[in-house]
Amino acid sequence: MNVDFINPFVETINNILATMASMSCEYGQPYLKADAHPLGVVTGVIPMSGETVRGSLAISFSAGAIICISTNMLGEEVKEVDDTCRDLTGELTNMLSGGARKLLWEKGYDFEMAKPGILSGDADVTHDAEGPVIVIPFVTKAGPFFIEVALSNKLQRAELHH
Repeated sequence: MNVDFINPFVETINNILATMASMSCEYGQPYLKADAHPLGVVTGVIPMSGETVRGSLAISFSAGAIICISTNMLGEEVKEVDDTCRDLTGELTNMLSGGARKLLWEKGYDFEMAKPGILSGDADVTHDAEGPVIVIPFVTKAGPFFIEVALSNKLQRAELHH
């Protein structure tokens, strides 16, 4: 997966957290995910599909990160991962996918995104793509979170099947 695909997600989440939650985050070295286990306690997953690309995006928050983000965004103290945190994870997933989609569209990638699904607990994160899942780890003062991106190029796959 090339940097053209990763940078829009990094740029978008940085903007969202800075403007909506008055928080900063640092991202680490992207890596390939080995299994479908969630990396955080609450995860938003959104399918992406277009003429040339199919896949999905997930954002998975540690308890500390989503509690802090929720508290900052709502202006009231959130003490535990609750329905508010889960709802906010859905909103953050929507904002992330919409912002990244706009930046990717400007680079010539065009695809639609569906409504996000929210997972919590030990539910596996399944991606709608053939191929690797790239994880971009992030660190905040309140704990880590992770963006997962899985994309398969439909044209390459079609060529392989002919």
